This record gives sequence, C-alpha cells and structure tokens, in this order.
Amino acid sequence: MSLTELAIKALKPKKKLYRVADSGGLCLEVSPAGGKLWRWRYNFNGKGQMLALGKHPAVSLAEARKLRDGARDTLDAGKHPTREKKAQKLRNFHAGENTFEKVARAWLELKQSGMNEKYRVQCLARMEQHVFPQIGALPITEITIPDVVRVIEKIAKRGTVETAKRMKQLIGQTFRYASQRGLCQHNPAADLRDILPSTEEKHHPCIPPAELPDLLKAIRSYAGDRLVVLAMEMLALTFPRTNELIGAKWEEINWEREEWHIPKERMKMKRPHMIPLSRQALALLKEIHTLTGDKPFLFYSSRSKARHLSNGCILMALRRMKYQGRMTGHGFRSLASTILNEKNFNPDVIERQLAHEDGDKIRSAYNRAEYVLERKKMMGDWADFLDQAAQQRKNVVQMQGKAKNG
Repeated sequence: MSLTELAIKALKPKKKLYRVADSGGLCLEVSPAGGKLWRWRYNFNGKGQMLALGKHPAVSLAEARKLRDGARDTLDAGKHPTREKKAQKLRNFHAGENTFEKVARAWLELKQSGMNEKYRVQCLARMEQHVFPQIGALPITEITIPDVVRVIEKIAKRGTVETAKRMKQLIGQTFRYASQRGLCQHNPAADLRDILPSTEEKHHPCIPPAELPDLLKAIRSYAGDRLVVLAMEMLALTFPRTNELIGAKWEEINWEREEWHIPKERMKMKRPHMIPLSRQALALLKEIHTLTGDKPFLFYSSRSKARHLSNGCILMALRRMKYQGRMTGHGFRSLASTILNEKNFNPDVIERQLAHEDGDKIRSAYNRAEYVLERKKMMGDWADFLDQAAQQRKNVVQMQGKAKNG
C-alpha cells in the first residue's frame, strides 16, 4: 500500500531502524533517532542496490517519487544510478569551484614564475575590469562562444579595440589552461578572428635615420640632469629596452669581459641578455660610476635616494629637446635596427642583440648560436658610427663596407 503524508507523520521511531515501502521500490527509512530518509531499491547487473534520495520533510513524498522516476530513467539508460549521482554531485561541486574567475586567477598565478610581475598585475587588473564582471561568476563549462563574443564586443564598442584583442587573447589562454587540466572540453575563444575590426599596427615614435646627427647633438648639449643625458647616450649606444636600462645595477657590469649582463628577471622575454660594451660605452660607464658607483643602481633619481630614474625622465628630456611625439626611448632600438639592417649586418645578429624572440619556433629550437664575436664587432662599429654621425648635420654618415655576415 502506498504511503501518504499523513501516514508518514504518524511513523514513530523504534529501537531499531526500519523501513516502510511506498511503491516502485521507493521506501522511507526511519532511524531510532527519528530521522526519515527516502531510499530507492533497484537491481544493477543482478545485484540489489539502495539509492538515498533525501530526508523527509525536506524532500516530500511527491518529490521523492519524482527522484525515483528520474533514477529509474538513469537505470534504463544503462547507467549506475548511485555512481551517476556521485558523479553529478562532483560535477556540481566543480562547477561552483571552477568559475571563470577562479580558473583565470589560478592560471595567472601559475604563470607568475615565467611572467614579468608588472605585466601579470596589469593582465589581472584588466580582467577584473573588463571580463570578470560579465562572465567571472559563470562555471567555465557553461560559457559559450556568444558569451565570449559579447564580452569582447562590449569592450570594443567603448573604442578600445586593442584592449578587446588583448582580452580575447587572455580569455583564450585561460580556456587552454582549463582544457589541459580537464576542467572544460572546448575553448569558445579559439576562433574569433573576425569579430573585431582590424587596426593599423602602432609603432613607437621614431625619427628617420637622416635626423640622427641632430638628435645626438641635442642630447650632448642638453642642459638638464647629467644622469638623464648619460642614460640617453647609453640608450643610443646599447639600445636595450628603456626599463632594462634605467633598472641597470652595477653588479650586472663585467668590466673585465666588457659586457653588461641583464638577468632574465628584468627581461621581457625572461631570457638572460648580454650587451657587449664598446669603448665608448665603457667611457660612459666610468663617468656614471663617478656619480653613482657607491649605489646599487646606475641611474639614480635626484628626487629619491632609493629609486632609479623613471621612463618619464627620458620622455620629458626628449620633449624639452622638441622631440615630443617624434622620439621615445624605444625609438633608439628602432633606429639601430633600421640602420644596421640597411648596412647589411647579419639580421640574426641584429635580432639577437635586440633580444627579440625568434618567431620561427623550429628555427629557434635549432639555432642556439649567441653570435658573441659578431655582436661585439657590430656594437663597436655601431658606436663608431654614432661618433661619426654626431659630427654630421643633415645626413647620416656611411658605414664602411660591412659584410653580410657581420
């Protein structure tokens, strides 16, 4: 005889646990403490099984019967109802734990050891601003292609297409991390190349090579902070990235080998970098040493005893020299690359000295040459070239007969 809610309320606890049947294998288990638990009896591969369906009264009689019917459908589909229930419970748990935001933060934390800290913080800040408010709380398994498209298009509509492209890349990297760990089955950001308008590539402002002599003269006659002048001259001679220059420490300078060794932690590509020091660069370093040799950093800020120069100091100096919008610290790298390539130096030697990552991964894997001798000769020739250029006015002097192999 089937149970009723009234009959269930009348059930009293006994010294031992007992069960009262309903229908279709459903029964109510009454414990000595008075608890009432719904269970369903079934057979799987010829063996009797019991599936817990919840406690009464939290689960009513009608709800228990629906759960029984759902479990029977699972059994009819050839699945083990108890195991399927545990699997679903685990999936629900992971769905709550593996929200997009939590997975993204885990990915960024993992990448911390191989990513510039400033860049990692910037990536996280952008995700917090543009992505997490929209899809951060969603389980990563439930995010669809349209969800990602809406996020990216919303960013682009604000006029920040480059930011939208960067966010699309970060979202895709998060999903790759998740799929590699079995947290999701597909990457909805994998192929969204056509959803954003194409934009022209933006380059750092840089004067044409013909104006190099005037720039060098302007630097050498600049009446501002002497360390800023020396920093700009070192940028011209060695063409590192500006942050790599202003953060230089004396411990990185090898006077005997005439080399500047920048540790991987300070490099954009997280790879140690060596810059050969020409006689002109060494002369500059000796002058700088008379100013800051008793401190860790080469280029100390006059405003702070504990910090080096900022990138803004160099930009401000260029601005005062009437080069605003026409030249930046990074422009010295562009100038060196352009002129050295025009003078037929080995492109591989130039790219290695610029500390650029080889775009061809196979080539990068097999081409481990550091071109140390070629780079030392090239940097010496480059320094001589700058000396000659500083004596010119309108046109850059010609480098004498450089072989293609450097």
